[in-house]
Amino acid sequence: MNGIGNGGFSSMEMEYIRRHHRQEPGENQCGSALVKHIKAPVWSLVRRFDQPQKYKPFVSRCVVRGNLEIGTLREVDVKSGLPATTSTERLEFLDDDEHVLSIRIIGGDHRLRV
Repeated sequence: MNGIGNGGFSSMEMEYIRRHHRQEPGENQCGSALVKHIKAPVWSLVRRFDQPQKYKPFVSRCVVRGNLEIGTLREVDVKSGLPATTSTERLEFLDDDEHVLSIRIIGGDHRLRV
């Protein structure tokens, strides 16, 4: 959100952003959010922090370290042809009632600086 209008989001989407998207980028950092309201039974796939390859075709492998609780880490291998080979990600938030999943990229071989 850039502060100009509501970016085309509905009032429900704006409420989800307000409640669940809390970023505090440090100096020389930026942040982004992908907010998409989908009317389809996909939550059972998306909520699987341990199996992103089920819905992300560019993921070739995922190894989870932890018990699928907040703070669990996953090492993701990315298929060739993309500007990355690996990504280390941490599960930040998971709410099955509200269908909200938040992860943080904390390392890996990609163009994002962490």
